[in-house]
Amino acid sequence: MSNQPSKKSHQRLVIAGALFFASILASFLISYASQSGEHYWVATQPLARGVQIEARDLALVKVTLGTGVRGYLSSQESPIGSITRRSLSDGELINMSDLSANSEDLTSESLSISIRSSDISPTVTSGAIVSLYQVHDARNGEVVPEPIRILSGVFVKEVSRKSANFGTDLSLTLSVNGEDIPALLSATSSGRIVVVTSHG
Repeated sequence: MSNQPSKKSHQRLVIAGALFFASILASFLISYASQSGEHYWVATQPLARGVQIEARDLALVKVTLGTGVRGYLSSQESPIGSITRRSLSDGELINMSDLSANSEDLTSESLSISIRSSDISPTVTSGAIVSLYQVHDARNGEVVPEPIRILSGVFVKEVSRKSANFGTDLSLTLSVNGEDIPALLSATSSGRIVVVTSHG
């Protein structure tokens, strides 16, 4: 009977020792995992298709990628000056397949227009893809034309809602294909522009 307490004490000592070594091993593994990653480029803001990447558009983050993952640009390669082949989201890793060095792919230009705050959903933010419609308001009972879709698949670069605090208009900055700019400017000269999202 006198050996029973000694046996329990020995078991507790073994368990405590095992937990101690397990905690040391876990700390080592966590430290190793944090050091084993590599720095990769990510977008710091939404980027439209067909724009040239600038230094302010990028940041380096430490990421551990799987062995089968290929094509993402590490700190050893610079995507600055490249042209986007598709729209990129904020925080998205930059893949080589997303970029082009061909100047002919530089198709998007920035354009700001003024629209009524009621003609855009409050949920529309930078990076959204929208359609733009030209709408005419009826005056003095006159017949007005049907709304016309001017452009679709338009990338929203920025929505400045500060100006809407002092009036009914706000500023909308878009990334638009250069060939589509005349049609959009023509539409803003008469009627008004309504922003339509495909979801939300």
